[in-house]
Amino acid sequence: MKKFITAEEILHYAKISKDNASIHIDKRAAQNAGFERPIVHGMYLMGFAQSIYLKAHPHQWIKQYEMRFLHSLLVDQEIELDFDVQENFVQVCCSTLGQQSIALGTFYVKEWDS
Repeated sequence: MKKFITAEEILHYAKISKDNASIHIDKRAAQNAGFERPIVHGMYLMGFAQSIYLKAHPHQWIKQYEMRFLHSLLVDQEIELDFDVQENFVQVCCSTLGQQSIALGTFYVKEWDS
């Protein structure tokens, strides 16, 4: 699954999450930290990956998750999410269009009880 993450989405996420760290929303602050432009919130990426997975698997819920962030993702960049579904867990990889891995994670899932 591919997704272009816009500055508007990150501004909206910053407002809702109340995470207004300047590195995410201000170009100068990001540049002072060594980035070309603002970077995407890690929790935005993790939440987005969870929502995409659950939309495709509506009879499951995520009971536990973990994610390792390997690199920062710049705002206004396209990502690719890949899910490797096992019996009780899902391996997640977020990368920049099949190139650099940004985050790797695991969702431990369970079927909804009937």
